[in-house]
Amino acid sequence: KTTQYKVDLQAIRPQLISSPTHHHPITSISSISIHLFYKLYCITTHTHTHTDTNHNSMTTATTPPPITITNAPASSTINTNALVGRELEWAVNSPALLQSHAEHNGSIIRTRFPPEPNGYLHIGHAKSMNMNFRLAFEKLGVEEANRRTIFRYDDTNPEAESAEYIDSLERDVRWMGWKPERVTYSSEVFQQLYEYAIVLIKKELAYVCDFDKATVEKQRELAKRRAQARGKGLDPNSSVPLDPELIPGKNRLRSVNENLALFDKMKKGYFKEGEYTLRLKM
Repeated sequence: KTTQYKVDLQAIRPQLISSPTHHHPITSISSISIHLFYKLYCITTHTHTHTDTNHNSMTTATTPPPITITNAPASSTINTNALVGRELEWAVNSPALLQSHAEHNGSIIRTRFPPEPNGYLHIGHAKSMNMNFRLAFEKLGVEEANRRTIFRYDDTNPEAESAEYIDSLERDVRWMGWKPERVTYSSEVFQQLYEYAIVLIKKELAYVCDFDKATVEKQRELAKRRAQARGKGLDPNSSVPLDPELIPGKNRLRSVNENLALFDKMKKGYFKEGEYTLRLKM
């Protein structure tokens, strides 16, 4: 089946390349597969498509057409009820922080598309691009002039990443018609991320854990069953008792100083890969 798919894709390749709406050469089966998926995805989300009468096929325009939003709000008004998650008391921004945000950004709303450059563009990327370059803004009612998307490489694993993938991702994003506000790299702020981790540890919001994958899965399963019990109106302490070896477990109760010492050793490479991890207290 795989061979047949490759033959079929190769057969339509000249049609895609010769389309007047495409100026970027297609150099891989992956690019063609993404193109086909994106056509279907645009149809299901009512995105504009272009019919190529010369080849009797449907192709996606290189540059997405203007998006018309019925009864669009004023540029400074955002639909705050859209894309809202559950409210956490400890995660509510202070009035001062919200004011600072407004002063810096005004009516501009930003999203980000953050692929890891460890492979070529795939179907999941196409869906993410549609959300972060278009759909999120539509849901929020943001006027086109106030939409910004940052293309951020999540390049924090040098063993799996390469310049080939970095160049390929940027080339394909632009070929798909998306225009990011700017391109950034997580590696450029890695020291800052490390310092943020130190702050979380000192505030007792993060801890170093030596649980292996199997133990973590047992821990999460126990937490899930307790949450389901609460959702049914049951007392989780009676129906799904805590296992102190899992929740809270030995790691979560470590002191700040112990966590800082272990985290420093993690940084210096004292442990094997995956032997210790830094986890948030949720």
